[in-house]
Amino acid sequence: MPASDHAHNIEIELKARIPDQKRIEEKLASLMRRVGEIHKSDEYWEIPGALCSDTTTFRLRLRSEPGRLSATFKEKSFDGSLEINREYEFTIDGEASFRALVERLKGKLVYRKEKHGTRWESSKGLVAEVVEVSTLGLFLEVECVCDDRDAIAQEEAKLRLYEVIDQCGISRKSLEARPYSQLLGY
Repeated sequence: MPASDHAHNIEIELKARIPDQKRIEEKLASLMRRVGEIHKSDEYWEIPGALCSDTTTFRLRLRSEPGRLSATFKEKSFDGSLEINREYEFTIDGEASFRALVERLKGKLVYRKEKHGTRWESSKGLVAEVVEVSTLGLFLEVECVCDDRDAIAQEEAKLRLYEVIDQCGISRKSLEARPYSQLLGY
């Protein structure tokens, strides 16, 4: 597989509920570089009969962002408040054709989710997003992508994620371990 496919990457993520977007962004400004505004419109589809590596139903996310449409599916695991995902993501050039494929696979739209806010990046490979999630409120998401074959790098990434939460003055009690799908009732 070409290196651009990121075959051995996993994403490690923390998210926390936050009461004030401006205060968190001010803290992030001392830690990271602001990349810009984000707006993500997600549709989650279930594909019946698709093979999964666990016992859950196979879900596919279709994400629309300004100038980009992508599809993603994940193998999720959890370590306390940390979500650890092996993600498979690809861009879509032909939306109508892709939707026809999902329809042919008897895909069922389960729910939609909207996120908008700001994106931040550190020189150490961390990404933070301060987002308002439709019907759920404000969150700080902090993530790092690591090689799944490098356990030391993964442990270091976990520590760096918690450091960002701490440096933003967010209580560990504000960490949200449940995925958005569960918070939305799906």
